[in-house]
Formats: sequence, C-alpha cells, structure tokens
Amino acid sequence: MKAVIIGGGIAGLTMGLKLQAENWEVVICEKSFSLPNRGHAFLMHYDGLSVLSELFIDTKSHLLKQHVNLFVLRRPDNQEKIKIKLNDWYCLKRIDMISFLHSLSRLEIFIPGRSFSNFLYKNNKVVAAVFENGDIEYGDVFFGADGSNSKVRDSIFGETNFSPVEVNEIVGISKIMNRKGEHLIFQKIQSDDKGLAFGYIPTSSDEEVWFLQYDVNLSDGIEENNPESLQAFCSEMMKDFPIDVKTILDSTDFKSVYIWKTRDFDLLPSFHKENVVLIGDAAHLTLPFTSAGTTNALLDAKCLSESLREFKTIEEAFTNYYQTRVLEIQRHIDQGRLLKEIFLNPKKNNERGFLLPLMSDYNK
Repeated sequence: MKAVIIGGGIAGLTMGLKLQAENWEVVICEKSFSLPNRGHAFLMHYDGLSVLSELFIDTKSHLLKQHVNLFVLRRPDNQEKIKIKLNDWYCLKRIDMISFLHSLSRLEIFIPGRSFSNFLYKNNKVVAAVFENGDIEYGDVFFGADGSNSKVRDSIFGETNFSPVEVNEIVGISKIMNRKGEHLIFQKIQSDDKGLAFGYIPTSSDEEVWFLQYDVNLSDGIEENNPESLQAFCSEMMKDFPIDVKTILDSTDFKSVYIWKTRDFDLLPSFHKENVVLIGDAAHLTLPFTSAGTTNALLDAKCLSESLREFKTIEEAFTNYYQTRVLEIQRHIDQGRLLKEIFLNPKKNNERGFLLPLMSDYNK
C-alpha cells in the first residue's frame, strides 16, 4: 500500500514513521522548503512522547525537552493564587521536534515545495493528489496532515466553519540567565477583572517561550509584522504586571515574535471520506488554553496506524480511528471553550474556582 501524506509537520512526519514501521510505501508532501519558524515551543504530555518510544527510539538521548513539574498562577499584583504539581509534562521547541522526526525518516520520502491543490478521482475514490507546482502523486490512501487551515479538509468536507476569534495570543522567545531553579515552572499571571494574561514556560535553563493572551476587544489593532509596534503594544498591555514580565519582554528579539489568532471548529462527523483521512489539527482543532494539539497529533498517528494494522479494510480502520478518538477530542474542544469563557469573563466566572490550563486536568 502506498500512503501519500499531505503536510510535513509533526502529525505528518509521525504518521509517516508509523506507516514505515508497518512496511507501507510512504511519500510526505510539504508545502514549505524550510523547517517552520512559527510555533516556537509547546507543552506536551508524556502520552505524546510515548508514541515515539514505541518506535524503539531513545527519546531521552536524542530529543531535547525540558521537564516542567510545577504550575503557578499569580495576579498582576504578584499575589500567588495557585501552585500545582505537574506530572509528566515537558516543554519542547517545535523546530527541535521536527528536526528530530526528520532524522528518523528516509529523506527520499519527504518532498518539499508541494502545496496541495486538489485531488484526482476515479470511481469516487481519490487516485492522486495534485499540487500547485504541477506535481501529481498517485497513491492508495491519502492523509491530510496540513494543519488547522487544511485544504485537504476543505476538499473533502467543504469550507470549515471556524469559531470567531475572541482571543489573540502573542508568542515569543526570551533569553533569561540565572533563573535560580525556576526553570522547571510554568508560570502564568492572569488578570481577575479582564481578559488579559501573560505566561512563560522554560525550554531550557536559560531560555523560555512566553505568550501574552488578550481579549481582542482590549485592542484597536496592531501592526502584526512590525517588531517595534509589537514590542510597544506588549509593553503597554503589561505595564501593570510584575517586574519579571518586563524583564522577559526586554530580553526578547521581537523580530521573531508573532500573533496567533485563536479559533477552533466543531467536531467533524467523521475524520475521513472514502480513502482520504485527516489527522492532527486538520481533523480537529482546540483552543490553545488546553495545550492539547501536539499530543493529540501524535496519539492520532498511533491510533490510526494501529487501526490500519488491525482491520481488513480502510473503511473499518478509519471508522475505528474516529470512534476511538472522538470522545477525548470532544472533551478537549469543550475544555478549551470553557477556559476561554472563564478567561474573557473572570468576574462572572470567579465562583468556578480555577481550572488548570492543561488537557489532563479536565475532570478535576
């Protein structure tokens, strides 16, 4: 069987590796010519890392990751509200993860510069993927791993109805020396009277990824591709926050800072149509409050590869994949929306207590 995987990010690369282990012929088609420079870093649960270890890979010695064992929530006046011990959570830089996955695959299966255009059909089934550069790739099964703005998803299900963007997230990387043991802590400073928060997570002992979340109604707009404008905006939004926030912003190169417009979409009725199947953010998108995206992409690849091995037909395999993943994905979508509601209306929702912004805490 030949698999054509559209999208060479974490979901697509992991899917390719899992299928290689099952002796499939695999071709991964990626639109970019270079490794991604957006999505600086992410939190991932060990459930995700365990998918790689199942490929008989020693992730401890090859994949750079920073263990994060404590979450602390503060208010802008520096009052500490919550301190929670974390189990099996890690912070990884996206470029490190993708470089690592590249090192495990045969280079000849990865073809860059292929931006998906459309499918070719025969008897209602896809026989080939057509790319904007004119390339055509024939195959037996096609995997849409092309992210939240998936063209493959739109091709098989029609245009996606996204939720409105109500929260923006500005993301950056800072260099901080001598944190005095704080490099294991995920810290978040969140306003208790409006939708505004600042968080930072270590990627190493002297570097951390940070994010500034804000209700879009708090801003009249910002020049997204202007580093000076971004820096001025962040400084103004954070003027009443603790001094460590200013220190982090001052140690950031704003040329690499970007704005993430957060949104999601309702759970799809299926993750496949005929011989085309979706994985990762192409299949399901949650708001970033849950830190669920990367772990879910890896678990998708594991579940789908096991289903294809276990069942005789791809229809049965794809149906099992959906049924196995659907309840957990729906919980993550619901959790993200609840966290957004609490974030946007902190005064209205203060009686709820506090919900840890990680997917594993949903039932606590």
